[in-house]
Amino acid sequence: MAGFARFSSSLAVAGMVAVLAAGCVQEKPGVTGTTSLAVTLNDPADPGSFENRLQFDSRDVTVSIEALDAQGQLDTSVTKSLDVYVHFLGSLTPKLGQLPLTTVQMTNGKTGNILISLPPSYGPTFLWVEDTEGDNPSYATGTSPTLWYRNPYLEDISRPVDEMALDALERSPLEEKQVLVNTSRYGDSGRLVVTGVYAQGYTLSDVNCADANGTPPCVTGDYDHVFVFSFSRPEDQDRHPIQVGQQIDQLTGAISEFNGLTEVNFPDSIVNEAAPNPAMVPAPIQIQPGWFTTKYEMERVEEALVSVVNAEVCPLDDDYDTYSQWKLDVGLGCGTPINVISKTVAPDFDPASYTGMVLPEVVGTLRPVNIGSFNVWIIYPRDANDITTP
Repeated sequence: MAGFARFSSSLAVAGMVAVLAAGCVQEKPGVTGTTSLAVTLNDPADPGSFENRLQFDSRDVTVSIEALDAQGQLDTSVTKSLDVYVHFLGSLTPKLGQLPLTTVQMTNGKTGNILISLPPSYGPTFLWVEDTEGDNPSYATGTSPTLWYRNPYLEDISRPVDEMALDALERSPLEEKQVLVNTSRYGDSGRLVVTGVYAQGYTLSDVNCADANGTPPCVTGDYDHVFVFSFSRPEDQDRHPIQVGQQIDQLTGAISEFNGLTEVNFPDSIVNEAAPNPAMVPAPIQIQPGWFTTKYEMERVEEALVSVVNAEVCPLDDDYDTYSQWKLDVGLGCGTPINVISKTVAPDFDPASYTGMVLPEVVGTLRPVNIGSFNVWIIYPRDANDITTP
C-alpha cells in the first residue's frame, strides 16, 4: 500500500505541473509576409544534365519569379527590386557585397518573363535571387533549377577576361573558384600532360597531339598551362610521385593568384594509368625579346615550358644572394633580363663561372612576379639537363 501511495502522489504532482504549464502558454502571431522566392526557368526548356551539357555559348536564360508566404501562397504585397547573382564552381558571381549580375523588378508579388545573360559559367550553375535591399527587405531568397555547362579547361583558368586590362597579369577569371578539370579543349586529340615537377608542385599543359591516340608530337596554344601547387612533392591518387610525361585524367582544386602566378591549390590529381611518356611534352616555346614590351605575350605562356637561346649570363647581383636568381640577357641588355632559378635542381651549375658567356639554351617553366607595375619573369629549369653550357 505504501508503494501505491507514493505512485498516486507522483501522479498528483505531475498533474499539477501540467496544469501550471498550460496556464503559462503564450500564443504569438505566425510568420507573415514573404518567406521565399520561387524561380521558374522558362528557357531553355531543357537545362541539361550531368551527362548532357548545354552548349557553352548558350547563356541567355529566361526566368520568372514569385514571392511566396509561409503557406506557399503568392504574396501580392511585394513590389520592389530583387538582386540576381549566378552560382557556379562553389561561389556566387559577382561576390556578395559587389554589384549583382542584374536587378529585376517585382510587382504585386511576381515578375514577367525576364531575360538574363549569364557570364561564362562552368559545371552545375543556378541563379541566386534575393530580397536584401531597399526599405523593409524580407531577406527571402530563391534559386533557379540547375543548368549544366561543361567543366572548365586550363585556358579558362589562365586567360584574363581582357588582356589589355591593368590587372590582366594578376587576375584569373576563376579566382577563388573550386574547379574540376577533366577534359582538353582539343577534344579527342587533347591530353593534360605534366611538363615539370618541382618540390612544391607541378606544371600542367593542355596539349594537342597528332591524333586521338595521343601520338606525339603534341603542341599547345595560348594560356594552356597552369601551376598545381601541392605544398610538398606532388603525388597522385595512390600517393605515388607525379612524373614528367604523365597524363592527368582529373584535377580538382581552388584557384588563387600568388603575386601574379595562377595556381591550383589543395589539388587532387587523378593520374592516367598509362606509363609516363616524355615525348608528349610539347617542345619549349622560345621567348622573344619583343615580349618584354607587350608583357601579355609572356602571360600567354605563363607556366609553359619555354626556352632562351644564345643568351649571355649577366653579372650576379643582390637578387642572386637573396633569391638565388641569376639573369640572362635576351638581347635587351642586362637591365631588361629574364631571371633563372636553378640552384636546387642543378646544384653543380655555378652561374658565376659563366658570367659574360653565352649559353646555347636554357629551358624551364615560366613563372611571373607581377605586382602592379613590378614585373619579373623567371625560368625554372626542371633539372641540370635544361641548362646547355658551351
